[in-house]
Amino acid sequence: MRFDFKNFGYIDDGSIELSDLTILCGPNSSGKTYTSYSIYGFLKYFRNLTEFSVSDDLLDKLREDGGLDIDLKDYTKETKYYIKKASEKFSNTLNDYFSVPEDVFAQSEINFSIDDLKIDLSREFNRIAKFGNSRSLIFDKPPSESCLSIVLETTDVKVSKLPKRILSQIISDAIADCLLESALVKPFVVTSERTGIALFYKELDVNKNRIIEHLTESDDLDPFLLLESMRSRYAKPIQDNINVIRDYENINKQKSFIKKDKKYKYVTDALQDLLGGSFKSIDKQVVYQPKKVRNRDKVSVPVYIASSSIKSLFLIDLYINYLAKEKGLLIIDEPELNLHPDNQRKMAGLLARLINAGIKVMVTTHSDYLIREINNRIMLSNEIPDKKEIMSKQKSPKLVKEDILKPEQVKAYTMSDHTIKEIDVDKYGIKLDIFDSIIDSSNNLSDEIFFSLENSND
Repeated sequence: MRFDFKNFGYIDDGSIELSDLTILCGPNSSGKTYTSYSIYGFLKYFRNLTEFSVSDDLLDKLREDGGLDIDLKDYTKETKYYIKKASEKFSNTLNDYFSVPEDVFAQSEINFSIDDLKIDLSREFNRIAKFGNSRSLIFDKPPSESCLSIVLETTDVKVSKLPKRILSQIISDAIADCLLESALVKPFVVTSERTGIALFYKELDVNKNRIIEHLTESDDLDPFLLLESMRSRYAKPIQDNINVIRDYENINKQKSFIKKDKKYKYVTDALQDLLGGSFKSIDKQVVYQPKKVRNRDKVSVPVYIASSSIKSLFLIDLYINYLAKEKGLLIIDEPELNLHPDNQRKMAGLLARLINAGIKVMVTTHSDYLIREINNRIMLSNEIPDKKEIMSKQKSPKLVKEDILKPEQVKAYTMSDHTIKEIDVDKYGIKLDIFDSIIDSSNNLSDEIFFSLENSND
């Protein structure tokens, strides 16, 4: 999967190809966050962006006969065209997505492409879309067949009033999933605003309830005008993070594929070593419970007063335990946020294990510690004489084969001089010039000051 950017904020041009691990580096205000958020947005809302055309004749047949068969092969040859149109639509709605003035992204272009796109029609597909209590659209595609059967079930004699636009969009969504679901990843984003969201989400809910109460008590307010004026000022990824935290009480009843299967215990072990506790919902409040220490009482700390590092890890924990799906993509803006250097190293280990569990990962980072630890795991992919001994020395957590990354699993990019440039990755890992030059400069200054200080004492 490849994303091409043109006139995108700070970035004049450049491309990013997603790998098992994709790393974005660069100075502050160079476009890393916006770039990662745009990739998330396109993949997350791809179905809303695609419009696989369904003719009025077919829609009339569905409404009149109650059934319709669509041959998906009719759409396979035009899939790249539909992807191109989705890219154009996303580019044209960037201002709404990021909640910024219209002129900010007026000249921006983001183009998505998949090299050697292969449409897999072998999968079975079943879905039911309900319209209230009286109408349902039932989709069925048997395995290894290209025919998508659509049945409109209704107890409403006024079914003909169901808008064609709604029918067309729902059918388009189903076609998109049949053709491209196996080719696309399911993204989840952890924004850099996550600590603030964990701190203030309860206050946001209180304010929302007060507004609703005020609306019900006033005869003079137009609720539709008020809701329009209240349209969120946050970018869509931040809104999504707020919504998922608000829904934690329901989400924590689910289980991710990682939590369901003991063979992925190496992932939850790494998470536990990093987190040192667990999150729970008690009396409709999210709390953090540190691992119990012998002879000490069990402690429950509301997330909003927990340490900044705990707030920073909350959404990552939520994703791994409850939301992660196979073929997922986890995007983390600054995974090192609020973490001690030792925990930044552990974070690198957690990311490596997620990747080897089948989750693709994209991160933006300024952390030399995180990159160096990723490089350690890349170097371990080489055949070296003392590999077992080296791995056995690491105790927290113990290094296992799922900690190892191959160079071909990793792509790294730097944002500088208004372009996106790919960084070389070889058997030694990611080339660290971007960090090494800064460290060398600091060390040179330190040496100069030290020797000057020593000479002054003579």
